[in-house]
Amino acid sequence: MSKHEEILTYIEGLEIGRQVSVRSIANRMCVADGTAYRAIKEAENRGLVAVNDRSGTVRVASKGQKVANKLTFAKIAEIANADILGGLAGLEVEFNRFVISAMTKESVEKYLVANGLVIVGDRKDIQNLALREQNAVLVTGGFEVDLDVIDYANEMGIPLMRTSYDTFTVANRISHALSNELIKKDIIKVADVFHQNRSTLREEDTVKDFLELVKRTNVSRFAVLNRYQVVVGVVAMRDVTHKKNDTPINKVMTVPSLAMLDMTVASVSQKMIYEGYDMMPVVHNDHTYAGIITKSDLLQSLQKAQEESQVAHTFSEDISNRLKEHASAYQLLIEPFMINSFGNVSYGVFTEMVSIAVRRVIAKRHRRNVIIESLNMNILGAVAIDNLIEIYPKIINETRLGAMIDCEIYHVNNIVAKVLVNVQFS
Repeated sequence: MSKHEEILTYIEGLEIGRQVSVRSIANRMCVADGTAYRAIKEAENRGLVAVNDRSGTVRVASKGQKVANKLTFAKIAEIANADILGGLAGLEVEFNRFVISAMTKESVEKYLVANGLVIVGDRKDIQNLALREQNAVLVTGGFEVDLDVIDYANEMGIPLMRTSYDTFTVANRISHALSNELIKKDIIKVADVFHQNRSTLREEDTVKDFLELVKRTNVSRFAVLNRYQVVVGVVAMRDVTHKKNDTPINKVMTVPSLAMLDMTVASVSQKMIYEGYDMMPVVHNDHTYAGIITKSDLLQSLQKAQEESQVAHTFSEDISNRLKEHASAYQLLIEPFMINSFGNVSYGVFTEMVSIAVRRVIAKRHRRNVIIESLNMNILGAVAIDNLIEIYPKIINETRLGAMIDCEIYHVNNIVAKVLVNVQFS
């Protein structure tokens, strides 16, 4: 591998947000400044780094790349409400998986992997074995830990923790945290799909500059930046209609709606559809320009996420999996997790099951996704655990852009709710 490729590999492995400079790369990789400079420029072309006037060159998330939320041993200690007895140096190491040592020493050894976690009681032999195999140790039940085990953890730099919780409680807490991390990783952010290298205009440019840029790019909406690379406006073809060619852009541009890199695609797409935008500027935390995101990018990514999602533990997924189509209705059996403190089905469950039923009706009729614009609900009766309810959705008005759906919800032969839903097609 050449030095050029080595530098690119090193940059690709840097954490998102890390600053990159010619001098630091040259010193670290023992190369000439020119070699480091060429590699950084190549990394910029590949979308691995971006140049910001205020913060310099930084490692950024390239399109399709996730910025992972790491579950470290420090977070495990927090989840388990544990005391750190030793191995402080390894607290920021990313947690891999855990094993409960309810077996012989020989059997436990088969399940040990680097950066794993062993949940154990007062078995000193298992504690030492785990540390020797590069596994952190979490002692449950508040048992005392021998000083020589603590010294060994400090020597190895591997966390040794103790909690007063029992093993079952700790395992449940960690499993819940892992599930949450998987859900977070499945959520698409703006940073995953935005375009970095798109043309922009300066506020001192003119309508003539805008029209020339339209001809060159075949795009009709651009972000407008000031000299500090801060987004100050957006200009589209309708803004320059009937304007003279020498009119400054800052006289015709509109106040922009901005997307931040850490915003979810779902929230941005809803805003773009509501406000009728085809493009939205994307900015860093200091409001300097990062790129753009388009409505087609958002809708495609949402569709892809639905098709490829590996996670089925969200509230919406639980309701969706239980909502079954039966003739002209959608049926749902009310389970304990769906009720409120009064023993009746919660409003959130009502809202979610109606939303899912409406989406299925529209998808079945038009094969189109929808955005829920408004939902007006009237509760007419109580619904309790083990009640089987039926939703009857009926489209009562439809246009090219959206529809109005009336939903009646029954238990046995009694109507328990009426919901009027307005949707926009996407």
